[in-house]
Amino acid sequence: MLDLATGTAALPVLLRQSGHRGLIVGLDLSADMLALARRKCSRMEGVRFLRGDLSRLPLRDGSFDAITIGYGLRYPPDLPSFLRGVFRLLRPKGRFLSLDFGVPDFRSYRSLARGYLLLAGAFWGFALHGRPGTYAHIVESLRAYPGQRAIAAMMNEAGFADISVEEHLGGIAATIRGRKP
Repeated sequence: MLDLATGTAALPVLLRQSGHRGLIVGLDLSADMLALARRKCSRMEGVRFLRGDLSRLPLRDGSFDAITIGYGLRYPPDLPSFLRGVFRLLRPKGRFLSLDFGVPDFRSYRSLARGYLLLAGAFWGFALHGRPGTYAHIVESLRAYPGQRAIAAMMNEAGFADISVEEHLGGIAATIRGRKP
């Protein structure tokens, strides 16, 4: 399994806790995040970390049975290219799963959700880090994010099959799945 934008390894830890015993590779651009991930997973066998950029996935074609990304799909500068790269890395019948913020359909609800994220981010940024602007990038990244339905269409263009979008909290969050035929 490959976890992209692994950060502090939340998904690799959940995968191990849920019983996955195979190799898990976490990839992230941030050396600081990877240092935390390595410490967090130091007692887990078969969990490895690589430093890498989502726009240039430095791995062999057909290397993974499954690829995950949690709250990172808003950051690749060229989403269609990124999704083609994910498709390339999967083995036949391999699965891709993304959990991220979503873009609600209704404009008023979308504005309310973004306002909530901005306020909650300021509160937690101040409470946890002493800097209210720590999480402002989340709302900024959502301004350019095309949304879960557009991602599903891009996955279709990249060659994925069995694409599904599951919205949570009225579209504020979304789980997107697909499979390589």
